[in-house]
Amino acid sequence: MIARPQPARWLRLLAVDDDLPLGLETLARTVPFEPETVSAEARPVLTPEILERLKRFDALAEVFRHGWPDAEPGTGEVIHAAPLLLLDQALAALESWRAEAEPLMQLEHEQRAREAEWLQLQDLGRSLGERGVLLDPFVRERETHIGVRGVIHALPLESQSLRLEIPGLLIRLVTGERRVFVLAVGRDAPLGTLVEQVGALHGRPLTLPEWAEGNGGALAEKAGRRLLITSAWIREIQERLQEIGARHRVAAWIQAVRHLKWYFQAARTVEAGAALQRFEGWVAPQIEVSAIHERLRQAGVRGLVSLSGRGPGEPPLTLVNPWWARPFEIFPRLLGMPNRDEVDPSRLLFLVAPLLFGYMFGDVGQGAVLLGSGIALRRRLEGAWLLITGGVASIFFGFLFGSLFCSEALLPPWWLHPTAHPLAVLAAPLALGAGLILTGMGFSALGAHWAGHGWSWWRHEGGVAWIYLGVLLAFFTPIGYNLALMGVALFVIGNALESPGKWPGRLAHLIETLLQLGVNTFSFARVGAFALAHAGLSHAVVTLAGLAGGGLAGGVVLLMGNLLILALEGMVVSVQTTRLILFEFFVRFLVADGRPFRPLPPPD
Repeated sequence: MIARPQPARWLRLLAVDDDLPLGLETLARTVPFEPETVSAEARPVLTPEILERLKRFDALAEVFRHGWPDAEPGTGEVIHAAPLLLLDQALAALESWRAEAEPLMQLEHEQRAREAEWLQLQDLGRSLGERGVLLDPFVRERETHIGVRGVIHALPLESQSLRLEIPGLLIRLVTGERRVFVLAVGRDAPLGTLVEQVGALHGRPLTLPEWAEGNGGALAEKAGRRLLITSAWIREIQERLQEIGARHRVAAWIQAVRHLKWYFQAARTVEAGAALQRFEGWVAPQIEVSAIHERLRQAGVRGLVSLSGRGPGEPPLTLVNPWWARPFEIFPRLLGMPNRDEVDPSRLLFLVAPLLFGYMFGDVGQGAVLLGSGIALRRRLEGAWLLITGGVASIFFGFLFGSLFCSEALLPPWWLHPTAHPLAVLAAPLALGAGLILTGMGFSALGAHWAGHGWSWWRHEGGVAWIYLGVLLAFFTPIGYNLALMGVALFVIGNALESPGKWPGRLAHLIETLLQLGVNTFSFARVGAFALAHAGLSHAVVTLAGLAGGGLAGGVVLLMGNLLILALEGMVVSVQTTRLILFEFFVRFLVADGRPFRPLPPPD
């Protein structure tokens, strides 16, 4: 159960000039790799010539990105070449594509605007339906013989509750599938007021064409026929654009430039020779060089890789744990990365965190819901394993407490009902807390031994550990008093040998530390307090269900109560578990000032 952070290994990649971008990409896809430049002779990979070509590419992308074809997922061709040559070829191909595709893209833009117009007219016609509204007054804003004219405005759909009352206008609001249409008939002055009001609501006028005659049904039918023709024309344009893009290999060139951009961001500088380039960095400690060589060979990279145990400077650290403990690395990472001489507590937390959570959330039914949710979400939720282990622990303590979906009448308790024996429920977590604190002290001693100053730890902290252990055992056996006195003697002798003239400060430090240990220990009583709170809330839910009269009403109350406990107490108990681990356990041994290993993400 004891592990320590592992230092990364130093890697050198030596590749032919043209193959270094592909080599770095293959490396990032193969192993966790963190680049680091240490050579004074390293030069930037972004030369002025490359920057100029990238600006030309970005200028093309800004205008034509919406028309660039994308490669099919998993089948896209990726072109590799020397960066400058690749950019020249990509720009030439994109300019050739632009010459052919730009007129068609403009035509497609025009047809899409027309398609939107037909859709809006069809929506208006369907909305009017067979209501008998004649369209003639609204065609081209045609003025009638009595000096009035009709207008139509289209508003966003959220304006359907709008109330428009303008003197001198006959106004009718019609709600369509995509728009709200305002039909108004009147003279110019009140129509101007209407234009101002609908303009403030992001509305715009809708002009009916000359062929809009009859009622709304006729308009919908005619607009629908034009919509079919326009949509077919757009599809034909898109097929021609796809053919032009495939002929010029646009998707492949765009992908190649994107990969180059990733390389420029990842590499920044390389050490270059006449024909070879070298790139350096750190890899995870468990990596074998043979696996890297094989992947480079498969990718067609002409290069060599070397690994060494030590590199320049302090290596970054990574936590190496089996799969079942890896999700619990989230707890030490909340503080940072444990340094090389600190214990990685992730494997121990595999037991501790679920025990604390399950004790405070002991219910067989609710634990089963957590377990099932974790299993269902295991492929989509990163913390699903924490949910699964917490659910298993909740089920276990649910059997100990005899609780099933808040009811204590369905299962006999393996241990006790919390509300019937509150003192025992409060006392048990104190034993676990004391054990955790002693374990933290042991981890501190082990870290001091790894760092080479174990004797210094015994002079300063060893006596405190013996005093704490002795005080704990004194509640059960007289041997505890002897251990406490031995701890006092160890503390006195150790500090007398190091600094005989600093007794007042040392004594104050001892008293403060012992008080802090007492507070840390009693802080674990909150585990029992939350277990009692969970039992009390469960009892309240069952009581309310009984008052509802049983049957369907009681079942609904019971269901809602269990959901409330799952949501509310699940969150609170998770926070308390995290707090106890960070501030009562980790504080004894973990500084977490190590340099974390940050692998380079591969290109999308």
